[in-house]
Amino acid sequence: LQYTSIPSEPPLVIEANRPDQHWPSHGEVDIRNLQVRYAPHLPLVLRGLTCTFHGGMKTGIVGRTGGGKSTLIQTVFRIVEPAAGQILIDGINISSVGLHDLQSRLSIIPQDPTMFEGTVRSNLDPLEEYTDEHIWEALDMCQLGDEVRKKEGKL
Repeated sequence: LQYTSIPSEPPLVIEANRPDQHWPSHGEVDIRNLQVRYAPHLPLVLRGLTCTFHGGMKTGIVGRTGGGKSTLIQTVFRIVEPAAGQILIDGINISSVGLHDLQSRLSIIPQDPTMFEGTVRSNLDPLEEYTDEHIWEALDMCQLGDEVRKKEGKL
């Protein structure tokens, strides 16, 4: 029952604010005075971060354990919402973009897994574009099909 109080995620799609189908085209990430905390009662883990990552460049983020590297990436993907500041990708504030439009256009291999609200199916296909057969095929290709089949709710 410890997960019953997880706050809901932001909307998957914000129809009034859907980015162009080619967004992001340059890949510039502009971070302005970013402040992040994991809960309202906890201290800031990122304080006033301002930087720009130019599009088309390979950029490494390095630092000590607990230095905020994973927090920064989680904030770019809106897994964690900032307490203040903004992140712009090709000039668009990511807080104005639905999660599906943002996350489907970025990729990452996270350091730690993150639990999402909903079923396995709704996390893999949030806009319900694929059949169960397609979902099972994808799970089998990743060698996760047998694990999901063992679960009570399956997909």
